Amino acid sequence: MTAPITHGTVLARGLRLHYVEQGSGPPVLFLHGFPEYSGAWHGVMERLAPQVRAIALDTRGIGQSEAAADMQGYDIVELVRDVKDVVAALGLAKVTLVGHDWGGFIAWEVAIRHPELLDRLVIVNAAHTGVLEHLLREDAEQAKASQYMLAFRSARGEELVSRNDFAGFRREMLEPARAAGALSDAQADDYLRLWRDSKSVSAGLNYYRANKSGPPSGDDRAPRPLDATRVTVPTLVIWGDQDIYFTPRTLELLPEVVPDLTVRRFADSGHWIVHQQPGAVADLIAAFVQGRLGR
Repeated sequence: MTAPITHGTVLARGLRLHYVEQGSGPPVLFLHGFPEYSGAWHGVMERLAPQVRAIALDTRGIGQSEAAADMQGYDIVELVRDVKDVVAALGLAKVTLVGHDWGGFIAWEVAIRHPELLDRLVIVNAAHTGVLEHLLREDAEQAKASQYMLAFRSARGEELVSRNDFAGFRREMLEPARAAGALSDAQADDYLRLWRDSKSVSAGLNYYRANKSGPPSGDDRAPRPLDATRVTVPTLVIWGDQDIYFTPRTLELLPEVVPDLTVRRFADSGHWIVHQQPGAVADLIAAFVQGRLGR
């Protein structure tokens, strides 16, 4: 029998954040990326629910979570504090934190700044933030792959992503997942409703704007020393090798900053592996949480 899905809200940094929860056992907190919401983890959570307490958050401004008052409310410091507040509000001492895309960026930063909150860390196709800062300045291939971030940051960001009823998002994310049988028509419709909600789209773009994400643009922050971005908790990286947004060097440099590292790669998947292979992702997370995954 499938464990029921429940909904809840917590107060974080003065904002009401929505989450969904399923199952019982060791707590696992999921952070979605852009242009996703907590529903991105539905297929993974359903498979994990018999073994863990799976909690998926709508990050601030997305889906049913309240938006920040201004763009600076999406600074990475605020996003990290949200996770800290959510963990406390749910009465948890520690969690396994799982993040994909922007949720992965947030998860990396939680691990860097607040390792005491984490039992383990799982990253799905999201470059380590410290490594990415350097590659955007030193690696022409990565800088080229990240040019879209500058478009997202522009005043035309909303216009660009919504063109032809979000044709780009549908082509890159929804259609391959539907073709793989991992996304139903109803779930695809849920995404379209989310994207047609201007609040959620603008909030997602503000993550890029507030953090000046992307290649050097003249107003960005200087990269931190790599030593300042070390991750000390056990970390699993799940990676679709066909990712067009991150180059192989983002993986190659990881051992320099993540000493306790396990990597599992999928040659036949790309950036949206959460949607394309939820069963495989869930199996890896379960094995990692239970200490059954060899390096």
